[in-house]
Amino acid sequence: MSRIIVAVLVVAALLGTGFAFYRALSDVAQTSTERPLADDVATVRGRTVTCVELLPDSCSFDMQFAFDRWGDGLNAYVASDLGPWGRGVSDASAAKLGLQACNLSSIPGQTYLEFERVARADYPDANTSQLYPFWDQARRILCPAG
Repeated sequence: MSRIIVAVLVVAALLGTGFAFYRALSDVAQTSTERPLADDVATVRGRTVTCVELLPDSCSFDMQFAFDRWGDGLNAYVASDLGPWGRGVSDASAAKLGLQACNLSSIPGQTYLEFERVARADYPDANTSQLYPFWDQARRILCPAG
């Protein structure tokens, strides 16, 4: 009889330990391991803005990352010669195209052709001669080192 009681106590102790271990692991899994991105500011045409203020509808994780990384060059970039078509584009649109170009050019093997495909999602009627200045100036001014 005492062996049965000892066996029941051992099983109960093992189950209790297993349950405690499970709870500890499930609590660890619920805590987020993601680091939030900084919400840096940049100056565009004399105005200090965040990514969300500049691109309210399109400040995704990738755009926020690009903004934080290359935002310091946005003022010079939007003021640069982006071609005749580029002069008619808003500063926010020019900044978005430039940051997209920087994101793509920082990935090995990505070329203007990938940028054109991404840019045409927002500007389907734009042709190569209209979009190329954004890629070129981004690589010269906004993110020369990639």
